[in-house]
Formats: sequence, structure tokens, C-alpha cells
Amino acid sequence: MAKKETENKAEIYDPGKGGLATPDLKLYFEASALMWVRDWTKLKNNKLLNLEGINLRLGWHAYLWYGKSKIEKEFNNHFIRSAILKIWEKYKKKLYDKTPLWVSPLEASQRRLLGWHNWPNYKELLVKQNGEWEMRPQQELREINKKISWYQVWQVKEHFKTDKQVGFEEQNTFWEKITQTDRKIITKIYKKLVEWETEKEEEKSHMTRWNENIGRKIRKEEWEGIWREKLKYSYATDLKENWIKMAYRWHMTPQKLGKCYKNLKKNCWKCEKVEGTYYHMWWGCEKAKIYWKKIRGDIEKILEIKLPMKPEIWLLGITEQKLEKNKDKLLFLLTTAARICYARIWKNPEIPKEEEWLKKIQDIKNMDRLTFLLSKSKGNPIKETNWDNVTKYLEGKIKQSK
Repeated sequence: MAKKETENKAEIYDPGKGGLATPDLKLYFEASALMWVRDWTKLKNNKLLNLEGINLRLGWHAYLWYGKSKIEKEFNNHFIRSAILKIWEKYKKKLYDKTPLWVSPLEASQRRLLGWHNWPNYKELLVKQNGEWEMRPQQELREINKKISWYQVWQVKEHFKTDKQVGFEEQNTFWEKITQTDRKIITKIYKKLVEWETEKEEEKSHMTRWNENIGRKIRKEEWEGIWREKLKYSYATDLKENWIKMAYRWHMTPQKLGKCYKNLKKNCWKCEKVEGTYYHMWWGCEKAKIYWKKIRGDIEKILEIKLPMKPEIWLLGITEQKLEKNKDKLLFLLTTAARICYARIWKNPEIPKEEEWLKKIQDIKNMDRLTFLLSKSKGNPIKETNWDNVTKYLEGKIKQSK
């Protein structure tokens, strides 16, 4: 169960950080609830607040910040209020470790008795002197609100003594920014919740397995380089889909099927000698090695460079070599074409023929050209890929076949 939760966490990551941005409905629900809390903190929509808190003895800030829901059970008797407050309590410590300046101690204690529409908060009631927060004099407080009496001043002082021990949040925090905007509120809160949800997940499960197979730790920057740059080399869905399936190890293997169905063999579908793990099927198998050696030789001729026989280059498109931009793009597209051809006959004992790979390269080349022309016609031209070396190689192969 823990393993499944870890994989799900990896899927909700932002695409720029190696995720699929799969919506998390639970987090979206919590973001919607926190948007509701936003009204409770701002204290601006009085009609709504009076309707929602019609049977409450204290103000909203008494429950949001001072924990009065533990004393006054009436708050939790309303199942919607109770659910929203639980979500707020879950994230409150992440939002604040000090008393926020939007808290109104008067509203917390006197809302039902006074019935004011404008409640002065700490930002208005306090002033900073010699690096310390102090209460404004009573005369200044009466300038803020003429209705403030000596009794309300005394109440504010009592709250201030307690809150000063914790300290006051002076920074313009995430929640302050949320209360100051009216655009895309749920989206902004949801993104923050996703960030918090995945911040402990430094290394995702599929990354760990690739590290074990390859024999070295693939750096976070190398993974993110694929997501942020190389996957943008093409708009073709099938190319992106292939790399995503490789990264997340989505292809079904004999080993996985053997665990599900006891009557099925776990041996590799190609060599039929060794257990068909994901890494063996793609790289360790004798037939797979023959295939990738052939692909390597052809790509070295096309790009006129030398490439090591490392699985991260051919299976994931991750290379430590610093290549010129056009060659890096071609290498990524050519290796992706090779993986797509290999995946098409995944269950068959034979390996793809060179003609199939060359045909796929031609398709990618044509699609890349079409993408360039379309972007140019729309007024957003992208840099055209130089396919000259590939074209020469393809023409040479055609002449040989004749």
C-alpha cells in the first residue's frame, strides 16, 4: 500500500519536476475548503459570515487561531464547518509558526456582542518600536474605530500579551497573498498543497529502480532536463508517451505477469533463458544487446560522434556528453524511434529490423518539418532542425537496398 501511495505522489508532481501533473482530487477538495477559510480570515463578507455562524458564541478568529472549537462544541456540531476547520488545522502550522497580523482579537471575543462590520486586526492595532511590536495608545485606537472602549482595549491587551510570546509573522506569507487576490484562488492553493505533499519525496520510486539497474545515481537535474527541455523537442504525442512509459516503467513484463498468473512463465519473451525483468527485457537480454549495438553504430555514423554503450543514453535519453543542440535533439529523437520500434514487438522473440527503425525516423523527420511550417504560419516560428546528416544516411541506405 505504501508503495502505491509513493507512485501516486510521483504522478502528481509538476511536469517541470518530473511528474505527470495528475489531478489529486483529495488535495483539490482541501484547496476548495481552504478557499472557504479565506472568507473567515478576511471578515469582509458579513452576510455570509453571519449566516454560517448564526449559532456561534465567539468570532471566527477564535476558532481559526485560538482553538476555541475545543471548548465550544457548537462549532463542530455543524458537519461542514467541522470538516473545513479540520483541513485548516492540518495546514495551519505550515502556513504560520507565529501569530499572523490578520488576526482580530476583538472579533474573536466580541463578535456576537458588538456586531461590528469592520474589525480592526493586529496589523492596525500594533506598531513596531525599536524592533518590538507594541500596542497603539488608546487615543490612536479610537481614531481607528470610535466604538472602541476601555474594555475592548483591555481585551486586546490580554490577547496581545499571550500572542507576543509566540511572536508575530511579519513576512508577506502565502496565505496573505491568497487573501489579497481574487483570481485563480483554488488553483494557487492546490499548487501549494501539491508542493507540500511532494516535498518529502526527493527521489521517486521509479528513479530509485533506474539507479539500481544502471549502477549510478541519476541526478535530479538530469531527470528534470528531460522534462523541461528534451520532451519539448517534438510535439508528437507518441514520442512523449514512449519516454514517459520508459521513465515510469509502465511496460508489462513476463515477471509481472508471472506474479499475477501462476500458469505463466516468468522467462524473457526473447531469449527465454532469464527471468524477464523490466531492465533485462530492455537491456540485459542477448537479443536486446544485439539490437542496441546496431542502433548505436548507425547513430554514430549519422551524427559523426562516439557514444558509450550506457543504458541511460539509449533507454532514457540521458547523456553526460555536452553535445551541440541540434545533435542532442537528433540523438533524442533517433533513440526514441528505436525504443518505439522495440516496444511494438515487445512480446515477440525477434528484434526489430533496421528498415522499421529507418521508416520511423522518416516519419519523425516529416512530422518535425510539418511542425516547423505550422509554427511559422501561425507567427510563432521555432528553430528548424537540421536533418541533413539523417537525410544523407537514409538516401545511402536506399541506394544500398537497390
